Amino acid sequence: MFTNLGLIGNPLKHSFSPFIHTRFLKNSGLNGGYCCFETEGGEALRDTFDILKRYSFTGVNVTVPHKQEVFDLMDSVDGAAEGVGAVNTVLFRDGLKGFNTDVFGFINMLSDGGCGLENSNVLLLGCGGASKAVLYALKSKNVHLTVVNRTVSKAEDIIKSMKFDNADIEDYNFLTTEKSFDFVINGTSIGLEDGRFTDMSKIGCEKAAIDLQYKKGLTPFLKNMSHSGCVKLDGFSMLVYQAARAFEIWTGIYPVFSVKDIAGELGL
Repeated sequence: MFTNLGLIGNPLKHSFSPFIHTRFLKNSGLNGGYCCFETEGGEALRDTFDILKRYSFTGVNVTVPHKQEVFDLMDSVDGAAEGVGAVNTVLFRDGLKGFNTDVFGFINMLSDGGCGLENSNVLLLGCGGASKAVLYALKSKNVHLTVVNRTVSKAEDIIKSMKFDNADIEDYNFLTTEKSFDFVINGTSIGLEDGRFTDMSKIGCEKAAIDLQYKKGLTPFLKNMSHSGCVKLDGFSMLVYQAARAFEIWTGIYPVFSVKDIAGELGL
């Protein structure tokens, strides 16, 4: 039996998912492959799913910008996908079943870094798509949350829709005042293009600075938290853990892996 797996999104040329899942297939002794399907939304996205069903795909990952649009194409979704309002993993079995494994990835990234969020004081930068899985995970940890977002009204709508009751919402002027938090989490894409991040020198971090972005070396956000002696975590381990959970959903096998080994193989 051949296990057909893949990734849907746009763009995909920099994705590490094909490498990670091909490694999982090989190490699990499964005969299969992992293909990329770079597609637009709307009818093109629907057509892609029709093709995948026709060719007996087992499942696919979904990445930006389609996680929310794909949610509406599902016949059923798991609790995390329902809570986040986005799907990043699809199983082709008795219809289209949607899952969100980003929540699992975030929780296990924290566990890897020795971070316990319960009853902590957390600053979250950004309230867009990448942050929604974080918000869902934080809801059960009884944290006091401060969200900084460019558009306060947009953040207010998202926080309300996710039924997150214990949150303060601020604009970026908040970062010019002296404040300290247990955890500071970056859920924005600031710095991806030019390497420059918002000035964080006034913000103290006692336990861990966490970036959902990742790159070789420190991300722009983590560099800007260099004044803090806290633990610094990037999002690569979140990527690997969410991939492992997706692989388990598709195959019934949770793969054996080391985040450190995979990062080394990719030159990170």
